Amino acid sequence: MRNEVIFDKSGIPDIMVAFTPDELGLPAELKGRKVEAYLIGKYPATMIDGVPHSLPFQKPAVDVNHDEAIRLCEAKGPGWHLITNDEWAALAHQSRKNGTLPRGNTNSGKSHRHPEETGTTYEGGYGKTLTGSGPVTWNHDHTAEGVADMCGNVWEHVGGIRFVDGKVQVIPRNEAAAGADQSKDSPEWVNLYTADGDPIYYEVNGDIRLRATEPEEKDYDGVRFTDLEAGEVDNLDELIRLGLYPADGYEGSDYFWLDTNGERCVSRGGSWGNGAGAGVFCLLGGDARSYSYTGIGFRPAFVRYSGDSGSLDNLDEGTPEIKTGTIDDAETLPGLMRLILAEQIAKLCQHDTAEGLHEITAKVLEADETEFREAGALLGIMAQVSAASAIYKEAVRQAKLATTTTITIRKEAADHE
Repeated sequence: MRNEVIFDKSGIPDIMVAFTPDELGLPAELKGRKVEAYLIGKYPATMIDGVPHSLPFQKPAVDVNHDEAIRLCEAKGPGWHLITNDEWAALAHQSRKNGTLPRGNTNSGKSHRHPEETGTTYEGGYGKTLTGSGPVTWNHDHTAEGVADMCGNVWEHVGGIRFVDGKVQVIPRNEAAAGADQSKDSPEWVNLYTADGDPIYYEVNGDIRLRATEPEEKDYDGVRFTDLEAGEVDNLDELIRLGLYPADGYEGSDYFWLDTNGERCVSRGGSWGNGAGAGVFCLLGGDARSYSYTGIGFRPAFVRYSGDSGSLDNLDEGTPEIKTGTIDDAETLPGLMRLILAEQIAKLCQHDTAEGLHEITAKVLEADETEFREAGALLGIMAQVSAASAIYKEAVRQAKLATTTTITIRKEAADHE
């Protein structure tokens, strides 16, 4: 696992967490192509000029329906996709096995279990927090390198899974990450089956249990994930892998919500008001693909195939170069420096509200190289003036102000594989 900054065809950076297929237990090949790495958005998507990006301290994008979330992610370029349920569940199981189940914004800006853990709320957010603004215990591995905000804050659409009249269907082999057709009438949807070859259904009737036949009654309800009942189904391994049934010994309080009437898409993680019901295994299978509201967001992900070298020209002739690199790679520094520059400008201009930071970040990310260098030079002057003013007010007796500023960029090893 390592953090990377990559640029999509819009030229704006995304901060991603890269995993080998083995690290996540995901297919090493998608549609005949060898996978080098799965890159998961470190943060839920924020929108910049109509394009979703994984960036910190931004307003999470919401009011986007399921199909639009898929379209927006795939429009970023070849390899880009909406995070799939396979990928989400793999991260959830990694957290479970490592004893690092993430907490998050589950009580209007803070953790319901640990109210001392808070994120940065923003005006009009109704309890939502800026992406990645919580402590490291809100990351999937409880470290700064982990995937943020998988518990609470906003629900997140996931691809490659749906329920139809209670019957669970998937895009197999994680091919939803490789451009598979996820439309309502797609022939790529397949059922999950019992050992006897019958489709697996979920029945909602006060409780939620598995069945090998379609239930007569259709209903909507929720239960604790750990209270799901196996019923007539005894081969549970695939359901457990996909986060659709609890693993042995799991004791979380996540909730599982399901509507067995018609087609229902899936979102995961819970929201800022779900309290103990939120969590990495929390599932909402109650919304039509056209439904959107202020509590559902999404997260981009990316597949890097073996042989790719930072350019996707070999996938699609004419595709703009997509620059990639680890945090300790000089090639990625401009993207990181733009984010740092935006934050510092906002502070110096006393314009560092959530709205102000979002506006300034967007402008800095859009600036061309000349504008970026000029802004950096101006920032140095502003910083010196600001420092001089502060020192004059707080330490009049100081004889002089240092006229130079040294900035050290420490290269930290980011490869934790």
